[in-house]
This record gives sequence, C-alpha cells and structure tokens, in this order.
Amino acid sequence: MKNILVFLTIVFALFLASVPVQAHHGEANYETDKTVSIKGTVTDFQFINPHTLISVDVKNDKGEIEKWSCEARSPGMLVRVGGWAKDTLKPGDVITAVGFRAKNGSTVLRLKKIVLAGGQEKPDL
Repeated sequence: MKNILVFLTIVFALFLASVPVQAHHGEANYETDKTVSIKGTVTDFQFINPHTLISVDVKNDKGEIEKWSCEARSPGMLVRVGGWAKDTLKPGDVITAVGFRAKNGSTVLRLKKIVLAGGQEKPDL
C-alpha cells in the first residue's frame, strides 16, 4: 500500500510539473493610466507568436511620418476572442489604434482596440 501511495504521489507531481505555465511580462513598460489614439496606414502585419505586431505610418503634428509599432495579444487569443485571421489587416489599410504608449516615449503602443476604416472595432487586444 505504501509503494502505491509513493508511486501515485510521484505521478501526480510529474503531472503538475508538465502542465504549461503561463508567464507574461505584463504591461510594466507602458503608461497604463492613459490611452493614446493614433490613425495611420498599416505597413506590416505580423500574425506571429508571442505577440501580433502591427506597423503603422502616422503623420505627426508637423506633417512628418512617424513609424509606430503596435503590439497585440498572441494570434491564438485574437482568433478566439476577436475573430482575427492572418489577413485581417493588409499593408495600405487605414486604421485607428488605441492603447498604452511606451513609458520611454518611443512610438510603441500596447494595443487595446483597433478601429478599421469602415468603423468596425476589434477590441480587447
């Protein structure tokens, strides 16, 4: 009986150790107390793990083009939560991106929502 208990304990411990651990770096690099909205043209859409990346050209107040990098959730989450696909965005699409800007002031955005040119919203990014 004692051997069976030890065996079951070891099997249970191995089972727990084999369960994937969800680790995430969080949003520590972003100003999460206020959202920023940018409107521009998609130049690249990378539907890749661990985070989907969207590159957007945005005209600033001086009329100059700023290159923004927008980070969203993983492709799997976007498919399950928002019905995304690898062809949801294409270079040339005009979008409005809403999210948290990087604390260091760089043109990097942690996405919360995208509004497509037709007005369709893609929330919970």
